[in-house]
Amino acid sequence: MADDLRTRYMQAAATWRAHRETCEPCRSEQHCPAGAPLYRRLADIQDARIRRIREQGGNR
Repeated sequence: MADDLRTRYMQAAATWRAHRETCEPCRSEQHCPAGAPLYRRLADIQDARIRRIREQGGNR
């Protein structure tokens, strides 16, 4: 499951970066209606990854 979480994180990060490259509001941290859920998904998955790493006692 850890690999699945990492895969989802990498996909969410790539999706967010691709959107941000072409969206002026998102580049200036004023998330547009399309970008806000992409950013939220990335943040949620990142939080889950950090929690899992801490639970496992690792520094990955």
